[in-house]
Amino acid sequence: MIIIKTPPIGKGIERECYIHPDDSGKIIKISSLAPEIQTKREISYYKQLRKRKKMNWNHIPKFYGEVSTNKGDGFVVELIRDFNGEISENFSFYIKKNGLDFYRKELETLKNYFINERVMFNYDISPDNLLLRRINKSESELVLIDALGDVVFINAFDYFNYFFKNKVLRRWSRFEKKIYSNDQQIKNSSESKG
Repeated sequence: MIIIKTPPIGKGIERECYIHPDDSGKIIKISSLAPEIQTKREISYYKQLRKRKKMNWNHIPKFYGEVSTNKGDGFVVELIRDFNGEISENFSFYIKKNGLDFYRKELETLKNYFINERVMFNYDISPDNLLLRRINKSESELVLIDALGDVVFINAFDYFNYFFKNKVLRRWSRFEKKIYSNDQQIKNSSESKG
């Protein structure tokens, strides 16, 4: 059993995230609510991805398996850090700082990653569960840390490239509408205050 003595570094609706006490490059995600539907779905999906021979983990945290801790059962994933060693900030932070248009390239790269690597995300995807990992002073990439996997029970069509790609594009379109709408509201609010 792993003993966690530090406070969480992040907290969502269902889970808390702790830096792994034996490895500062990893975090342990532990469900704080029952039932652990999201956690079970994500673990199952991670296990599927790990079976792939050539899995590209650039835009999702690497998965290291399940663990038992003094805070409950959880699973271990890579802790996303910037090139300077700092823990990466969520995408919402950077949108507020620079505006959404500044990150069009990173968004397009992430969308293509989902399609090309056949990685599915669910409807909960938002700027809050994306981190912007700074690769160096001028380059960055988005990493999905939550909302991984599919909420649809029957996903037999996902084995066909055409259907998989269309599903990703539909979900991505919804995600973009949501974030561009929020960005416009922030801009309008800033302009009315100025």
